Formats: sequence, C-alpha cells, structure tokens
Amino acid sequence: MIRVDALTVRFRTAAGSVDAVRAASFRVAAGEVFGLVGESGSGKSTILRALSGLAPVSEGSVHIAGPDRDARARHVQMVFQDPYGSLHPRFTVDQTLREPLNINRMGEQETRILNALREVGLDPSFRFRYPHQLSGGQRQRVAIARALIVEPRVVLLDEPTSALDVSVQAEILNLLKRLHRERNLTMILVSHNLAVVGFLCSRVAIMRNGEIVEELPIESVRAQQVQSDYSRSLLLATGGYQRKAAQALGVDASP
Repeated sequence: MIRVDALTVRFRTAAGSVDAVRAASFRVAAGEVFGLVGESGSGKSTILRALSGLAPVSEGSVHIAGPDRDARARHVQMVFQDPYGSLHPRFTVDQTLREPLNINRMGEQETRILNALREVGLDPSFRFRYPHQLSGGQRQRVAIARALIVEPRVVLLDEPTSALDVSVQAEILNLLKRLHRERNLTMILVSHNLAVVGFLCSRVAIMRNGEIVEELPIESVRAQQVQSDYSRSLLLATGGYQRKAAQALGVDASP
C-alpha cells in the first residue's frame, strides 16, 4: 500500500539547509499498522508530512497504491498530536466534520456526520459543541472522526495519544485498534512510547538523526533482539518493551 524509496526531505535555514530525513526506505502492506520510533527530532513526523503532501520530497519518492496525487487528500488522512491545535476553535463539531465532506463533494452529510460520531463513541449531543467545550479525549475522537469521515484507505497517526492522560490514552488506543480491524485500514503510527507502538503495530522502524537505523518485527522489540547499538540504547532508555507497560495503560493487549 505504501512505498517509500530513498526519501530525503530538505529544509532551508538561515545557515543553508538541513536534511530532516535522509534516504529513508520502507514498505507498508495493505491493512498493516507500521510504527516509526525515535527520539525527538529524528524525522518521524516529517516522513508522515511527506506522505500526506505537507512536506517537500527533495529526493527519492513516496507512493501510495490506488489514489493519484489529486485523490491523496481524501484517501490519505492524518491525525495530529495536539487535538486542540488541530481543530478550528470557532468551528462546531458539526462544521469540523462537514468541511471535508464539502471539499470532497460527498453527499448524505447528515447521515455521515451522525455515523462518524457514533463510530468514535460520541453521541449526537456533541454535534454543536466547540473544541473548548470538549475534553482532550473527546477532541481527539472528533479529530479521528474527521479523518475517517471521507473513508480513507491510509491513516497517518502523529503521536495521537501523547498529549492525553494515561487513562484517556487507553480509550483512544482501543478505539484505533477497533477502527483498524473493522475498516482494514493501513496505518503508520509515530510515537516515542514503545508500549503504544507494541500495542498497535506489527513492525517498527527505529530512526535517528533523519535516518532509519533498522526495521524489525514488534516481537523482536519485545524480546529486545535488535542489531544496532542505538536501538539497544533506546530500549534501555525506555526500559525495553514489556507487556505490563501496555497493561499499565489499561489497554487490552490481546490480538
């Protein structure tokens, strides 16, 4: 579904230029959840932005099966880290959900809005509330509903739970896992939390300074069977992946 080949993303700065991502390559199969892990500034979120068209592709290429460049805006949707910052403060929930339907000229809007709210666990009473009238978890549910309402094939998740309380993180993680299963979505999850990645993802790429250090199945992360010294130090810094870390979030760790 997703193919990234030797991707380089370069930004100009006052001192010249900087490569936020350097020669990154990976594949994501249809229906798979793939994780990008690394410390802050490693280039994880920049890859998501390149896939969604929000960051320039300086070298290499990104390809998403099916939609052409014009259709990417609908078929590739992104959920951002800060649910308050990603929602228009003067738009009601109804306006927030209706806008992408208008942009993509999709009909049956009333039904789609009600179904989108129901799918993320919000009842119709939330339709005419503003972001400041919602909790953090409710705002993130609205952001997820906005992404899904146009029926995308690919959802990009940029640390979707890091700004939430631990108990709310568990609710959002279980919601994302259910939506992935029911819709057979292809997802890429960016996170610094190995418990979150281990709960949702089947494979993970570890990044450092804009480069992919190594790519491995999540079972190898759980067993701490990694090849690079950096991956080993990252696991040590986070205490390694342990199933009880997911349980501490209150999430269901069963398949």
